[in-house]
Amino acid sequence: MGTDQGKTSNLNGLGLMAAARGIDVAAAGTTTFRPPYTPASLGALAGRNVGPHFQPERRTAMHGWHETHDGVKMEAGLWLRPLWYRSNGATLGQAYKAEMDLVRESVGMADTSTLGKIDVQGPDAAEFLDRVYVNGFSKLAVGKARYGFMLREDGIVMDDGTTTRISDTQFFLTTTTAQAAKVMSHLEFLLQVVWPKLRVTVASVTDQWAAMSVAGPRARDTLQAAFPHLALDNEALPFMGLLDAQGEGALAGAPLRILRLTFSGELAFEIFTPTHHGLAVWQHMLDAGKPWQLRPYGLEALGSLRIEKGHVVGSEMDGRTTLDDLGAGKMASKTKAFWGDALRRSPHLVRPDRPSLVGLEAVDANEPPANGSILFFADDAIKGHGRGHITSTTFSKTVGKAIGLGLLQGGTAHIGKEIIAASPTQGRQYRLRVVDPCFIDAQGARYRG
Repeated sequence: MGTDQGKTSNLNGLGLMAAARGIDVAAAGTTTFRPPYTPASLGALAGRNVGPHFQPERRTAMHGWHETHDGVKMEAGLWLRPLWYRSNGATLGQAYKAEMDLVRESVGMADTSTLGKIDVQGPDAAEFLDRVYVNGFSKLAVGKARYGFMLREDGIVMDDGTTTRISDTQFFLTTTTAQAAKVMSHLEFLLQVVWPKLRVTVASVTDQWAAMSVAGPRARDTLQAAFPHLALDNEALPFMGLLDAQGEGALAGAPLRILRLTFSGELAFEIFTPTHHGLAVWQHMLDAGKPWQLRPYGLEALGSLRIEKGHVVGSEMDGRTTLDDLGAGKMASKTKAFWGDALRRSPHLVRPDRPSLVGLEAVDANEPPANGSILFFADDAIKGHGRGHITSTTFSKTVGKAIGLGLLQGGTAHIGKEIIAASPTQGRQYRLRVVDPCFIDAQGARYRG
């Protein structure tokens, strides 16, 4: 009777008790029950937690700045994020291309505060992450970061992100925006149910840290102008390195956690600072970057930049893909066990005809094909489920044509072949060529500069 505190279910209980004793219900008496004494409607219990109040929108520390500087918002995992800025173009198409040029040719800055952030601490923190991620973290040096994938129990990719070692017993883990809560719940489940003896605590610190990515050939110049007291050269802050520091001057006392990471493929730095310092650091960076015309870029440009580099996101990690499907099978450790390892090697998940990641470039048009378009080989009948589908598309000025990523049976074994992408919703077909998923700087010279 705990659910309704004995107000409803006790009627059944009284009837059963009276019948067992051979007396009427009135003679059997009543149980003790607590408020509500009269039935309450579900609407009353829900109160105002309906519609947009059920899942309140989330805002970064720079939200107000984006609103007053022509930022056009979109929802991403309950967060409101700038999709593009009208100050960079009159339309979305014009703006995101101009914003991509900022990053490829000079320097741009994006609000990345929405990334999931999890603090992992304890004597067994490194061992825990070894078991969670497909690659190893126990040998990661303090002050260094590493990119990794985590799997579901069935061997399918759950999420990716970077993890930085703050000390021997503390790690700073980032997740994708959309999967932050799911990953946090997953880690808590593993610690409470699967490995309860591990001495580890995890805490969500997403709201505690504001973050911004400064990317482009002039990124280091911008950071050096903003923080002249810091050493930011390759030796002091190498790729995948961490610099913990404090601001000076107008930012005196503002803690700074600077990671040299890239999502765009360009030289880039991610700056984390406590949320209440976020807006001040953001404005400080904009002021420091004026000599190089630093401007913000939005989610559309961010997504297009990562397509050029061949980086995967939720469109590719859609709950059906494996490490091998994404071309990341070599990241899986052969010397340690990790969550999802056993089932990822099941016969169905290692079939050679599974769709895997490829790059796609337009053959006969500069218009990007629709996301979700079905892929067919040239001699296929254009019907049914096809040989795969397009996951992400954009127009690339760097490549000079429309490009995209997709999942195709046989994957990169078909590089150089022409295929057909059919969009049932648009009633259109596109001719594409299969290429490597990384369209620019495969050797990484740009981001290692």
